[in-house]
Amino acid sequence: MVDTRSLSARFTLHQLEAFVWTARLGTVHAAARQLHLTQPAISHRIRDLEQELGMQLFERQSQRLSVTELGRNVLVYAERVLASAQDMARLDLRSTITGLVRLGVDESCASVGMPQILKDIKDSYPALRVDLTVGGGAHLLHKIEQHELDIALHTGQSQQPDVTSQFIGLTEHHWVAAHDLLLPEGEFLPAHALNHRIVCNAPPSTLHVSASRWLASDGIAFEEYSSCNSLALMVALVASGHAIAVLPASVTRRLVADKALQVLRARPAMPHVPYYFSHLAHHRSETMARILEIALRNLRQAGFFCAVDAQV
Repeated sequence: MVDTRSLSARFTLHQLEAFVWTARLGTVHAAARQLHLTQPAISHRIRDLEQELGMQLFERQSQRLSVTELGRNVLVYAERVLASAQDMARLDLRSTITGLVRLGVDESCASVGMPQILKDIKDSYPALRVDLTVGGGAHLLHKIEQHELDIALHTGQSQQPDVTSQFIGLTEHHWVAAHDLLLPEGEFLPAHALNHRIVCNAPPSTLHVSASRWLASDGIAFEEYSSCNSLALMVALVASGHAIAVLPASVTRRLVADKALQVLRARPAMPHVPYYFSHLAHHRSETMARILEIALRNLRQAGFFCAVDAQV
């Protein structure tokens, strides 16, 4: 049995944080990346916590760590402790994080996670105003490099010295079609795509790059397609059987589950797309860090990033 009389003096928030993030992400490597620490540092903190509690918190399953039955009970309380600590840290930040932030997000982020992100920002920092812009990744990249935005969540990476771009995860794109559209059995090849109308964003959009590179793998130029600047309309056109498209998995997941869309088994496989949190480097680091924390938490909970990101 755990001796609760001595726990408060013998384990630390850092140990609980290492345990919680390893449990959430499934690997020490992913937790170390999340917390900007080395893998030995994470392992050491978990080992110390196990010694203090007198129990094993993890067991290895394949390439991932699984929380033990006793560890799941500890996890509940560890998450409560960390949440309380974060709430205490925000007591002062609620009044000091103020002003206007011009935030740009791409349409997939806007449709999947943005409502809850905005709510959490408002609840945590009521004196902070957010001016939201929704656009394509290339459009957002241009706007932040022109200092027309303070923050962008997007698929681009700025090379400008006054813009900081932080990699935050991998997103998945795939070819989709209406569920009842008749297609050849087996793998979906670039040559098969030519038999269907394709709807896509115009260049230099990320979706256009994904589609054109995939077609080019078989020497096919991406020339014949219906251009559309609305992700929501593209989804509707595909679901109606009007066209096929390359779309973000986070946007189409529910329609695939409801059998309105089908995912095509593309060969070669569609590569994962890096996603970035960019901000003007001269802005207050505390404000940027808090917004990033809120955005990451909600996007992960919404399944915005592909599963392999936990092991990246």
